[in-house]
Amino acid sequence: MLVLSGCGLNGSLTKSLGNLRYLESLYLSDNKLSGTLPSSLFTLPSLDTIILDNNMFQGNMPLELFSLQSLKYLYLGNNQLTGQIDVLDNGPDLQTFQRLTNLTHLDLSYNNFRGDWELDALLSGLTNLQVLTLSQSGISVTTSNANHYVNPEFKVISLASCSLKVFPVSIRTMTNLRYLNLANNDIQGHIPDWIGEIGKIQLFVLDLPNNSVTGTIPNVYEDWSELEGFVLNGNQLQGKVPTSLYKCQKLKIIDLGKNQLSDTFPDWLGDLPKLQALVLRSNNFHGGIVTSSKVKFPFPSLRVIDLSHNGFVGQLPTEYFQNFNAMKKVVKSNTKPEYLSTGSIYYSITIVMKGVEQHVPRILVELTIVDLSNNKFKGEIPYILGNLNSLKELNLSHNSLTGQIPHALGNISEIESLDLSWNQLTGEIPQSLADLSFLGSLNLSQNHLVGHIPQGKQFNTFDNYSFGGNPKLCGLPLTKKCSEHPHVLQLEGDRYEEESGFTWKVVVMGYGCGALLGMVLGYIMLSTGRPKWFNAIADVANHMILNRQNKRR
Repeated sequence: MLVLSGCGLNGSLTKSLGNLRYLESLYLSDNKLSGTLPSSLFTLPSLDTIILDNNMFQGNMPLELFSLQSLKYLYLGNNQLTGQIDVLDNGPDLQTFQRLTNLTHLDLSYNNFRGDWELDALLSGLTNLQVLTLSQSGISVTTSNANHYVNPEFKVISLASCSLKVFPVSIRTMTNLRYLNLANNDIQGHIPDWIGEIGKIQLFVLDLPNNSVTGTIPNVYEDWSELEGFVLNGNQLQGKVPTSLYKCQKLKIIDLGKNQLSDTFPDWLGDLPKLQALVLRSNNFHGGIVTSSKVKFPFPSLRVIDLSHNGFVGQLPTEYFQNFNAMKKVVKSNTKPEYLSTGSIYYSITIVMKGVEQHVPRILVELTIVDLSNNKFKGEIPYILGNLNSLKELNLSHNSLTGQIPHALGNISEIESLDLSWNQLTGEIPQSLADLSFLGSLNLSQNHLVGHIPQGKQFNTFDNYSFGGNPKLCGLPLTKKCSEHPHVLQLEGDRYEEESGFTWKVVVMGYGCGALLGMVLGYIMLSTGRPKWFNAIADVANHMILNRQNKRR
């Protein structure tokens, strides 16, 4: 056995590996190795394990590989390999897996291969296969849905972006399946009734996003008590979130975004103790978000919540914010990044980060997001959000929030993106926000904010876009300058009025007072018949005006 995984190796593989004739297992994953795969490596008679994933290998796979009868584990995922690969042996020069009858684990994902594979033909030829990962490999997969023998020990099948059109019936007999990934295909129709028959002993992840699946979400079966990931985003599913999900107390990820679900907020999900990511964005959820009286400490492990683009109303869920303990004081790993996973299986999710929708194939444990944008929330932003000091992204934009921006948001020391745009917020921008060292994206536009824009640190890097649509804001980066007196807000064209004391406010006040005084004086003049007395008053007033003008000159 030769194990050099994650050692920072670069360059090409030496041909002298072919001299290790007694080598059985080779582990070189997670390095920066490049070049082509040496054919001498695949002539070693005892070699049964080749782990070369997560490198930068290029070119075709050597023909010698397809004659290596001893091979059981082949991991070549996440490289830059190319070439035509076929399942069946249709000629002497074609690369085929037909003869690798002892193969149990095959990973060709995230490469640039070519080929059209018939799934049933592959599974019937490789009867010992337990793990098949072809996601984003460049290989297209079809199925005739004929009944063929499938190894009952089958554990992983990952066929994302393989141009599948239907649910493969072959997976129905995979009773030990741990991970099913059929994402980013063109699967249409309802989720089959027999879906509950798969993974009866330990189904960990059901991953079916970005297809054309219709109908309702089926009830979760009793046998899925080990389920940790439930991902159905980007389909055309309708109806409600099935309450049977409550049975899956080990759930970590629920992603039902971008469907046509119509339901109130499923507050009962708050009793799932290990739930770390909840995504319900872009559906037809409605009503207020209130805490369930049956759940004492809801969502204790939640790190990501995305309820954006729905019809939620009422106040922001302050009581939930108080219980988001996993978003407080998250300890960063000092070594390599830590991802949310089950063994070698990583969880994925689709969320909006810094205003851009992104598919996250590996979720960092320290990723924390609250996105409640594009709803109908009203009222003030609760100061309690400032306690979520490990929050990376906060998006409350496109609501009807009022009041001032809480100074407490300056306590979220780890925040990288803050979006409060398109609300009805008032008051000044808190100086505390200027002290956020990691803030790389800020949007406070389209509100009713006033006063000076804070200066310093990250605030000096933002442009007009971050503050536009607030007519009473002034200072850089806006072109509107601020008065020397911070409490006096004025436009450039209003300076003469301010300096001369002649403003419309004074005119209106004078008009009101003058009208009242004129009526009194007129009544006295007419009733007393003494116009000389009135003329005397006029002379005095005229004299005072002339003196004031002489002083100005």
